[in-house]
Amino acid sequence: MLSGAAFLILSLLILMGIGWPLLARQARQRAAIDRRLGLAPTAAMPRPAVLAPPDRMAPLLAQAQIDVTARALGMVGGGLLLIALFALLAAGPVAALAVVAGVPMALVGWVRRRAQRRVEALIEALPHYIDAVRQMQAVGNSLAQALDRALADAPAVVRSYIAPVARRLELGAPVADAMQVLAERLRVPEISMLAAAIRTNMRYGGSISAVLLNLANILRERIRIKRELKAAISEAKISGRVLIVMPLVAMAVLVAMNPDYIGFFLRDPRGHRLAAIALVLQGMGMLVMRRVMRLAF
Repeated sequence: MLSGAAFLILSLLILMGIGWPLLARQARQRAAIDRRLGLAPTAAMPRPAVLAPPDRMAPLLAQAQIDVTARALGMVGGGLLLIALFALLAAGPVAALAVVAGVPMALVGWVRRRAQRRVEALIEALPHYIDAVRQMQAVGNSLAQALDRALADAPAVVRSYIAPVARRLELGAPVADAMQVLAERLRVPEISMLAAAIRTNMRYGGSISAVLLNLANILRERIRIKRELKAAISEAKISGRVLIVMPLVAMAVLVAMNPDYIGFFLRDPRGHRLAAIALVLQGMGMLVMRRVMRLAF
C-alpha cells in the first residue's frame, strides 16, 4: 500500500517536472506575442529573468538576497528528479519519496538560516548608517543625496540591501516611495520603521534629522534588549537541548548494555508501532522545545 502511494506521488512529481518547462515556454511565447501587439513592455524595456516567488516565500528570499531564475529553478528541479530516480532504483519508492520531500525542506531551512544571519547583520549596522545619513544632511545634502552618499562608507550588508533604493532615487523616484518599496519587499521591522519615519516626515514636515536621531537610538535600544534576552534564555536553551538529547543517550546506553534489547523494535510488529510512536513523540517534543525557546522581539 505504501509503495503504491509512493509510486503514484513520485510519478505525479515527475510529470510536474516535465510539464513545468513546457508551460514556461508557452508563457514566453505568449509574452513575445503580447510584445509584438503592444500589450506588454517592448524590447526597450525587457522583462526581468527573475521569477516571482510565492507571497510567503518572497520576503524570505528577499531577506536572504536570493533571486529565483527560471534556469536555476530548472537546474534544481532536474537535480532533484535525478536524485529521486537514483533513490528509486537503489532503495525503492519510499526512499525516493523521502528524497523528494526532504531536499526541498533542507533548502528552505538553509534559506531561512541565511536570511536570519543577513538580517541580523543588517540590523546591527543600520543605526550607524542612519547616523551617517543624518551627518550628511547636517552638511547641506538633501535626504535623497544623504541616503545615497552615506552608502559609500556603510558596511557591505547595508549597501547590498539599500542599493536598490539608491538606484530608484537616481531614476527620480520619491524618497518615501523608494524606501517603502524596500520595506514591503523585506518585511523587516527595523526597515519598516525607517520607511515609516521618512514617509511621515515627508507628509507632515518637520526636522528629519531629529527623527533619524531618535530612530537610531530606538534601534540601538532594541539591539541591546535583544542581546539581554538572548543572554537570559541561554540557560533555558542548554536545559532544553539536554532534555532533547537525554532519551537518545539513554537508548544508546541500553543498546550498548543489552544488544538484544533493540531486537524487539526491529523484528516484532508491536515493536515497530512502539518505535514509530516514540519517534513521533520525540519529534513533537523537539518542536515544542524549539518553539518555547524561540526568541521573538
